Amino acid sequence: MSFTKGGGRNISHLQDDQEVLSAFSKLVSGKSNYKTIILKDKPPLKCKNCGKQLNGEEKFCSECGTKLKD
Repeated sequence: MSFTKGGGRNISHLQDDQEVLSAFSKLVSGKSNYKTIILKDKPPLKCKNCGKQLNGEEKFCSECGTKLKD
């Protein structure tokens, strides 16, 4: 069993399973024929001060030193 950085179970491998998508869609909408769209693309992270593109794991920008996470 794999875990995320936050300690939760990593179930990302199930996001393309049609049974899981159907169950999630019904849970969210309350309707059995509703199709939920799960966005997989994440926009690139940028420093709010200098605009340098980041990978999302930094605490400080390597370009300008701005604190990124609390």
